[in-house]
Amino acid sequence: MTTGPKQPITLFLSYAQKDEACKQEFEDYLAILQHTQLISSWVERQVQPGTDWSQVIDPRLSTADFFVPLVSPALFASGYCFGAEVHEAFERSKAGKARVIPIILRSVDLTGHPFEKIVSLPRYLAVSSWPDQMAAWKNIDQELRAVIEAY
Repeated sequence: MTTGPKQPITLFLSYAQKDEACKQEFEDYLAILQHTQLISSWVERQVQPGTDWSQVIDPRLSTADFFVPLVSPALFASGYCFGAEVHEAFERSKAGKARVIPIILRSVDLTGHPFEKIVSLPRYLAVSSWPDQMAAWKNIDQELRAVIEAY
């Protein structure tokens, strides 16, 4: 019996507006994964003006395979991202319906937060702490690719 082509893994990117530049850099590295149809990703900027955010975001979040928050102090300060999105992602993760893969943009104390117990990328050092941030993004891309290919 042959199977059809594997469906792309769906990624839901969560980030604070203050981290837009970092999100764009990350998306540049995701492009090859999208072009090879390993992933499809979705970000809120795809919501059209005049649309109720929750009517568009909630279905995307509830069907994503991977929830990828770009973690920084700004994310924790963002009411919607930190509240609704993170809560839903962890509920889906507990139910075995999604994986949470945090990307640590800037050093932040995760003590007492569920992110504390999850292996984040890049390992051991926030993106902003790398001497060469492009090397950090490449490292994240390689690790994420390995996780996606094993999924």
